[in-house]
Amino acid sequence: MKIDLFEFLKNGLSKLDFDGKLELTQNKEQYTLTIEMTFVMEKRARALFLEMTGETSPKPAITFVDAILLYDRYHFDPAKVQDEYLTCLPFEGTKGWEVAKAEALLTYLQILLDNSQSDLIDFLNSSDSSELTLFELEWSDEEFSRILAQKQQAQDRPLWLPYSE
Repeated sequence: MKIDLFEFLKNGLSKLDFDGKLELTQNKEQYTLTIEMTFVMEKRARALFLEMTGETSPKPAITFVDAILLYDRYHFDPAKVQDEYLTCLPFEGTKGWEVAKAEALLTYLQILLDNSQSDLIDFLNSSDSSELTLFELEWSDEEFSRILAQKQQAQDRPLWLPYSE
């Protein structure tokens, strides 16, 4: 049985070291896959947090969610939704994605999760309440491309993970 892009990513995500929640969903009507990352951390030094609605949060823990969108470049235009995602990455229709690209995504995602979890802990433990600060994940196209180039060099020829509708 040949493994498809969804199964490859699902298996890879389950092996990542992350205290939060990683969820992979597929929207077959829109030809997309979404990787949702949920961080849950206990508040410490900061006494006041604002929700995205502008309301203060009385909860002892905060939940931070962000997502990566993978989309079929032939069937989906991410222009209307790209601001809602950390990044939007295209795949090649039913041909899917190169194995190297999927491996690079999982490798970079582990780095991103580690760095972001550390940054979130620092943010929550900061006692500087003199100014309003914002926490957000940061995607690096350069770092992802560097990892992708390494993965591609390690393969003799491109191998593909098909996208199954």
